[in-house]
Amino acid sequence: PPPPTPPPPTPPPPAPPPPAVPTPSGSPSPSPPAPLLPSRPPFSPLPEGIVVEEVPVIKFTIVVTISAEVNDIDVTELEASFRPAQQCFLTECKLTVTLHPVEQSAARRALQTAQTTASSTASVFKDGNTLSAVRNANYVFARNSATQAGNILNQPVSEVDPNVNEREDTEPRAVAPPPPSAPPTPPPPSPPPPSPPPP
Repeated sequence: PPPPTPPPPTPPPPAPPPPAVPTPSGSPSPSPPAPLLPSRPPFSPLPEGIVVEEVPVIKFTIVVTISAEVNDIDVTELEASFRPAQQCFLTECKLTVTLHPVEQSAARRALQTAQTTASSTASVFKDGNTLSAVRNANYVFARNSATQAGNILNQPVSEVDPNVNEREDTEPRAVAPPPPSAPPTPPPPSPPPPSPPPP
């Protein structure tokens, strides 16, 4: 009898499916950081075209002693009196008035004669048109007697410092940029050539 037919070879087991590649999850990207708020400028909202710049200034400080308590002096009124005395007017000049009580001896305190030092600083543009007027006014004021200064400031002035503290500095100011240069004007059109005379 014929030999038995060998059984057909067993097919290899199917290969295991490749592991599934994890698809990137649709997680939202991290939100961008919140924008930083701009730092608040030292000036209120500025008009169109006005910018804040550090500008060179000259400061003039004059000092007077007033026979009054600090709390009895209206700084706004005192500033209004110092302004014309120092020829310091906006926008080229800025005025700052500060008050300090004077340290007194026991004898003065017993007499209840309080005194206050008033310092008024005029800060004017170094290249401004009013610098010479401000300088002159400050040195003139410092030569006043206490009585004259009291009449100017409407305060009981007991002493005027004859020295003016003049110094250079810089400070932020709101300034307008220079206007843009105008474009050159085109030359006038040349006149048309004269027409030939008729034949």
